[in-house]
Amino acid sequence: MHRPWISSGETMTSRTRRNLVWLGGIALAYGALSRGPGLVRRVFPAAFDFQPVPGLDGFRRIARGDVSAVSPVLIGLDPDTGAEAVPAVPGLREDLCRHLFGRPSRAAVPVAYFSDYHCRYCRVLTPLLVQRADGGGPPISITWHELPLLGASSRIAARAALAAGMQGGAAAWHARMIGSSLVPTPSYFRQVAEDLGLDGARLVTDLQRPEIDRQLGISRGLADLFGFPGTPALVVGRTAVLGRIEAHDLDRLIALEAEEAATAPCA
Repeated sequence: MHRPWISSGETMTSRTRRNLVWLGGIALAYGALSRGPGLVRRVFPAAFDFQPVPGLDGFRRIARGDVSAVSPVLIGLDPDTGAEAVPAVPGLREDLCRHLFGRPSRAAVPVAYFSDYHCRYCRVLTPLLVQRADGGGPPISITWHELPLLGASSRIAARAALAAGMQGGAAAWHARMIGSSLVPTPSYFRQVAEDLGLDGARLVTDLQRPEIDRQLGISRGLADLFGFPGTPALVVGRTAVLGRIEAHDLDRLIALEAEEAATAPCA
């Protein structure tokens, strides 16, 4: 029997298999659409939409979407009218790369991370960054910027984190504290420091050092330059990201910045 819908050399079995592949693709697309835009982006990732950061040559920001939208996830806006003054630090723009990233390895993508210990989404983003710093993809180097915008306990927690950083314990301190119930007392900070192998008595003494005031001023000034009104916020290579970023988009951005590292403004 002649079957005109089967081309010359094509068997019924091969035709059936091809149809199943097409139907599977249609089902996958329908399932992605029915589960919302997040899954659509994972199945069909879109190119990032970049815009230049005003006043900062060579830097860009992700223009729209869940990655950078100012939304309820950005709960770092400062409602605390009693916030202590942060000292202004001159010369940030002139020495931007050093203040932003320190002196990272040239083999790593530099990442500046602005966070607050009471920021809900920082509790998700911090472990993602720590995991990527530990390996498994293009290497990254994290510079921790404390941006305490959510009250007095945020500010004392930021000072404790900077004091831990003075002993080389910034990453371990963040990983321990970001998911814990914060108790902003000297005895608590001393115990956490000793648990991490740091000098607890020194950490408590260092809380009031002027170097910590200066670093808080640097981080606040950098946030102002990049237009970060809240946390979490990142600068990954040349790209500023404000707000929530999903793990798959973070990986895509790190890979892109690794590819373009030679032309980055802080290369």
